[in-house]
Amino acid sequence: KDSHLIEKLKTRFNIELGKKFEKEIEKLETKYDNDSETVLAEQRYKKINKILSKTFKSSLKSRLEFTDKVDKVLLNKYLGLPLFFLIMFGGMDFVFSGSAPFVKWIGRFCSNFIGKYLGMLVEGTPDWINSLIIDGILGGVGGILVFTPMMAFLYFFLSILEESGYMSRVAFIMDKLMRKLGLNGKSFVPMIIGFGCTVPAIYSTRTMEDESSRKLTAAMTPFMSCSARLPVYGLFTAAFFGQKAGIIVASLYFLGIVIAVLVGLLLKNVKGFKSENKALLIELPPYRIPSLKVVLSSTWTKVFAYIKRAGSIILGIMMILWTLTYFPNNGDANNSYIAKFGHSFSPVMKPTGFGDRWETVAAIIPSMVAKEVVVGFLSQALPLEDSEDTGSEEEVKTSIGEDLIEQVKDLGIAVKKSVVGIVSLDMARFKMPTPEDIEEEGKGIIRATFNLWPNDKLGPLKAYSFMTFILLVVPCVTTLGAIKQEFGWNYLWKVVGIMLVIPYVTSTLIFQIGKLFV
Repeated sequence: KDSHLIEKLKTRFNIELGKKFEKEIEKLETKYDNDSETVLAEQRYKKINKILSKTFKSSLKSRLEFTDKVDKVLLNKYLGLPLFFLIMFGGMDFVFSGSAPFVKWIGRFCSNFIGKYLGMLVEGTPDWINSLIIDGILGGVGGILVFTPMMAFLYFFLSILEESGYMSRVAFIMDKLMRKLGLNGKSFVPMIIGFGCTVPAIYSTRTMEDESSRKLTAAMTPFMSCSARLPVYGLFTAAFFGQKAGIIVASLYFLGIVIAVLVGLLLKNVKGFKSENKALLIELPPYRIPSLKVVLSSTWTKVFAYIKRAGSIILGIMMILWTLTYFPNNGDANNSYIAKFGHSFSPVMKPTGFGDRWETVAAIIPSMVAKEVVVGFLSQALPLEDSEDTGSEEEVKTSIGEDLIEQVKDLGIAVKKSVVGIVSLDMARFKMPTPEDIEEEGKGIIRATFNLWPNDKLGPLKAYSFMTFILLVVPCVTTLGAIKQEFGWNYLWKVVGIMLVIPYVTSTLIFQIGKLFV
């Protein structure tokens, strides 16, 4: 009887204590405007940092104090997210302002120097060999390599964010938003990695606690704008938006984030995707000045991987695309095999705006193999203006040295323009370019891209719709392979289905609503 009475008293005590505890939790959450687990974790770490600051040497103490002061601003619940957006906008402007002169220089180097002398070497060969080397290999792969400086600036910017300690704080900033999806800020880490490449981003979901969280995060991550999409943005913004390129590209990056969040909201209650809402536990290292050696090493490693990819996998793809573009009418792209495919699917793509051109429709299929291929394909499919007469072989031999000197001088000018573009705030970048501005870009793929919709007031809107489609459509085959390996065939087909419907709907909405205001 006594033991039964004791158990009864214990139960009653626990119930009363539980009710009192719940009230205290509610007060705590109301006071700090956050969930109790996060509040308790913050208080524990404040106590730990206080002990550390008294225990270790003064240099660490001052470093921790500096970090706390900066975090009060960058992690502020009202300022944190806007400042993150501002940093990303500034980063995109840095990438495009700094890389634009080098992109133009490499374009001129490929056409005026390499193209000139390579054309002399293949002179007299059959037309199909000449076209394969000049249009297929040089035009295709060269069109991709032109954007190497842009990739270098992007990787440099992301490496600085990583080395400074800010990148891990982005997960903390996004934690409250991710909780609404049934996830936590840790789920945003694969998405951040996805800005560089989606493949390691998919594999990084292995660090997450439960399978449902992994699946939901993996469904959202491919909507992040990976670096392979950047050459496509670079080409179309140069042709249709000029100095507004940084702002336009930043908007695409944020559009990817918004779409990913909306997809998460749609899927969070679907069976197989619903996950536990666990508190975020992540290390926030002290802020530090990035090591230039580490940043440059990281940048070079990634740029070299990009160049290696362009010279191997993409080279093979470009040769296949050249075959489909050259035959059966020996170079008449408008009547080629791939043009027939583009014309067949154009009616389906008409609502998106860019469906009136077979070239942009046909570019969708190779984009699912590798996003960089879109630029190379358009270099093959669009009619480029003929280069000037290269002259006789004797003239070439005597002018190689002079041409090299001229190219080195142009490179020096590009360096100067890059520095000026980075440090100056030119209000002209907020103006819409005119056809005359595009003409100044000279002959080549930028001008040819502008000729997709020349003097069309809806041209920029169609270009934005196309870039949106490339942003959201099925990622590269390597990413699909990673998804299949991690989650199986059934899940892969679900992701593919989502990434075919969403880009079509989004691009259609952008064009149909946008043209009401043009």
